[in-house]
Amino acid sequence: MLEYSPSPTGPITGAGETRVASAVAQIELHLLGAVMAVGQVLPQMRARGEGTLLLTTGVSATIAAPFLANVGLAMAGLRNWAHALYAELRPQGIHAATVTIASSIVPGDKVTDPDVIGTRYYNLYRQRDRVEEIISDPEAFRTLVAEQADGNGRPGPSAW
Repeated sequence: MLEYSPSPTGPITGAGETRVASAVAQIELHLLGAVMAVGQVLPQMRARGEGTLLLTTGVSATIAAPFLANVGLAMAGLRNWAHALYAELRPQGIHAATVTIASSIVPGDKVTDPDVIGTRYYNLYRQRDRVEEIISDPEAFRTLVAEQADGNGRPGPSAW
């Protein structure tokens, strides 16, 4: 089993501020890092005819957020690839899936506590019949993006 979930590092840029360097930094971490990690374990999984790949993305993989543009670019690519892996590898006995986290991680919260999230990962690992687990409410993030963005595409003071 492989679980891949790096946290964004480096500059996080708005849509209009995203340049090749800021996009490449996030793509290298999220997408190419996952490609490298999967490449290390997939041959053994194929040889055994079983295995699980869980690839983590954030909600910006599915909802365009101007203030997370370079991260969303990378995470959308990772999510797309996870879905492609699911379709290709499932007949070989290998489960690939993505976990999309649509919230901050909040200790003690009934949905976003780290232990609760860990249980969701474990259940996805055990129940190999779906390609995606979404943690929290993406619509709340969509509302935040719509209501909290100022003229610079950055969230307002009460955001996320």
